[in-house]
Amino acid sequence: WETGHWLTGRLGSTPLDGLVWTVLADSGIGHVDTSELGDGAHGYVVDRPMTPRAMLDPLALAFAFDAFDQDGVLRFRQRGGLPVAELTDDDLVLPDDGGPVRLVRGQESGLPREVTLGFTDIGADYLRAAATSRRLVGGSSRSAHADLAVVTSDGEATRRAEIWLQDLWAGRESADFALPRSKLALAAGDVVRLNVNTRRRLFELQEI
Repeated sequence: WETGHWLTGRLGSTPLDGLVWTVLADSGIGHVDTSELGDGAHGYVVDRPMTPRAMLDPLALAFAFDAFDQDGVLRFRQRGGLPVAELTDDDLVLPDDGGPVRLVRGQESGLPREVTLGFTDIGADYLRAAATSRRLVGGSSRSAHADLAVVTSDGEATRRAEIWLQDLWAGRESADFALPRSKLALAAGDVVRLNVNTRRRLFELQEI
């Protein structure tokens, strides 16, 4: 069923925050905040002993989230949030040499043009299936594949493949810059808008 009975429709999915919290709690890991995670899959299979990192990495790939240590708490955040600060040339600290921002842009040839996600299809008697997303433009000929222990629908798996591909291409550009102590409130996982040389870009802080 595409929509399902009203009862099974209500009980048929797994909230991502609860799933990640349960995986960590079962592994004896506390001081965790998963409240910023959104919708999850219908189910998730852990079929052999593995580390919590090995359990969560496939989920992070499919549902585009990261984990950061902040004030002694392991916080999980969905990527692509709204910017929490806007930075201009006046906010940046000039280094001893070079410009205020070092921008690095990855080559198209190193990025996949097509990605495929393997999953368990809840609408096809729990058989294994695959969902594909492909870029129609670009000079890359590479492909990427991930086999996930996620139970979901074909439509949702296709959506996750599209998000994964977009995420890979959006992350091809990185920036390195310095900020004054007045910006200490910014933390890993925050999204900022950087205005440099009349161009506006969105960046997620990955490392401080």
